[in-house]
Amino acid sequence: MSVAYEWERIVAWCEKHAPVTAAALQPGSTADVVDKCEASTDLVWPGDLKDLYRVQNGSITHDDETGLFLGSVLPDKFLYPIDVAVEVRLALLESWDDTIYDNPDRYAEDEMDQRDRDDAGTAAAMFIPTFMPFAGLDEYHYFTDTRAGALRECVTEYGRDTADGGGPIWASISVMLAAHADALENGSTVGVWKPLVANGVLEWEVDA
Repeated sequence: MSVAYEWERIVAWCEKHAPVTAAALQPGSTADVVDKCEASTDLVWPGDLKDLYRVQNGSITHDDETGLFLGSVLPDKFLYPIDVAVEVRLALLESWDDTIYDNPDRYAEDEMDQRDRDDAGTAAAMFIPTFMPFAGLDEYHYFTDTRAGALRECVTEYGRDTADGGGPIWASISVMLAAHADALENGSTVGVWKPLVANGVLEWEVDA
């Protein structure tokens, strides 16, 4: 299982069944761009995250002229372009810096550093520097956990109201992509979401 292989499954399916969505997918970033963005975060990115950006760099979500939705390969989130992912991470960290500063009775001054030292997959109840987001919508994001431990590179959702309390969802980005590729090819579900195509656009509906 690899990011490149699972991504190709998704692209091939979209080209055949959801060509509007396929056309909106953006080509991957160069190795230099990936390395530069990685360095800017002071993290060592898991191989799957770097591979994800080598095969794609987000997608165009809406037509500029008509405003029509062009679909998404994820049910309730969009894959972030690499520069957006870096910006989202910084914004979330700045928000939590402010929260910790404003609540000294609730959080230790070095609270984020303490949570960074926990094993990967351990709930932080906040957004911490070792989390690297790569997809999202509104105040909900998927991130890969770069902390050390058996669950390093697991994919977890960070939410405005729940933080990372739901725990890891997939063991890695490649596992996540495989689950979505399986759902597309088999017409099955990812969680509660089932793929639906209308006028060449890949959408997802809750499977009642």
